[in-house]
This record gives sequence, structure tokens and C-alpha cells, in this order.
Amino acid sequence: MFVSFLFDQQWCMLHYPKRPNGFAVLILGDQQHYVHENSSVWIENTGRAKMIDQLLEAGYTVFYSNLFGKNWGNRQAVDHAYNLYQIIMRKEILNKKIHIFAEGMGALIAAQLILLMENNIRSIVLFSPCISLDDHLQQEKDRKFYYKKLMKEIEIAHKDNRVKLNMKETYEKLMQPLCFIQVVDQNLYKDQQSIIHAIIQIRKQHKRQVNNHFILQENREYITKKMIKFLQENERII
Repeated sequence: MFVSFLFDQQWCMLHYPKRPNGFAVLILGDQQHYVHENSSVWIENTGRAKMIDQLLEAGYTVFYSNLFGKNWGNRQAVDHAYNLYQIIMRKEILNKKIHIFAEGMGALIAAQLILLMENNIRSIVLFSPCISLDDHLQQEKDRKFYYKKLMKEIEIAHKDNRVKLNMKETYEKLMQPLCFIQVVDQNLYKDQQSIIHAIIQIRKQHKRQVNNHFILQENREYITKKMIKFLQENERII
């Protein structure tokens, strides 16, 4: 069961499990993410719908927003996500410490949410994330048509095409558990690997929990299984 509602001129969606476990997952999507009045990419795409079904079966309440489309981590999307969290917590009976699942550019928003609501974050899962927008721009420079399109999107999103977003340090310092899941044979942000490796090494040095999983495209069905295992491990302390 799901309900959709309009908030801040953006369509949002809330999925209810049949047997709630009291915990919620906020999804922050990538470039292909969208939410309409009666549907979303998480309903129309078969693989993503299966992910939602698995989360609901495990008892999780799942919510997300259209987030102004290709926001590329802009402040408008960050504030919107934070305010959406506040609305959900007021209306639903849920543990205030939520899990965050961020895909691709959603990692840019998740990092900024850490600064706003770290005490209300239980764990973060980053799926093939874009952690440094600068590095992604460098990666795409040789693809001239796409690079021009990307720069236009960033200019619209940030009102400034010189914006620099590198969230490496934020993820290094995050006290909550962090999990990376990466599809090795189909990754829009393949040049982020050195940044991810550095984050993992720093977190291990400081004894901050970090998990890292590599998955082939053909084994995408295991993504949610690994994710749910990670979430459940971090729910022992309410």
C-alpha cells in the first residue's frame, strides 16, 4: 500500500508495510529518479519495485520525493528532504532515527542531511554513489555532448556552474554506520572508486563502521538482501 501527496510542489510517496517494524527508510534517488501523482520509478521499474517489496516485507516504512528532478545536491533539495522527514515523523508512528538509502547523486544530498540531522540518522547505505561532483565532471569531460548537458543541469540546479561539491570528508567523519554497494559492471560514477576507497580506509583507522559490497549487474537481486541485513544489524539499540 502506498499514498502520494504534494509537498513543496513536489510529489512524494509513502509505502506502508503490512507488518511494520517501526523503522523507516528515506530514499534519495539518482538522475533517473522521479515521482508522479500516482506512480514513481520505484513502482514502474521492475527491479526497483522488487526492492521496495522486499523492504516492505521486512517491515520498513519507505518514503521519498521527486526532489526537484536532477537536483545535483542543491540546497533546495536538501531542505526539502529534511522538511519531508519532519512531516513523516509528525504523521507516522516511527522511530525517529531513520535509515537513508542514497543512489548516485543522492549521496550529495545525504551528506548534507548528515549536517542537519545526524542524531536522527541510524545508518546510511550508498548505492554506486556520486560523492564528488568535481570528479564526476572530470570523468565526463571527454563525452562532449553529455558533458554540455550535465553542465547545463548543474547550472540550472545550483544557479552557478562553478559549484564544487566533494562530500568525502563528511562521510569519513560520519559516526553512524555506513555501507557501500556498487554495481561493478554498470556504474555511472566509476571514477569515484578512489574516493570511496579513501573513505573506507579512514573509517577503518578510526574504527567507524563501514561495509563495502561489489555486485554484478546480473546479481542485482542481492542488493536489497545485503541492505536489509545491514539495516537490521544497526537496529539493536532503539
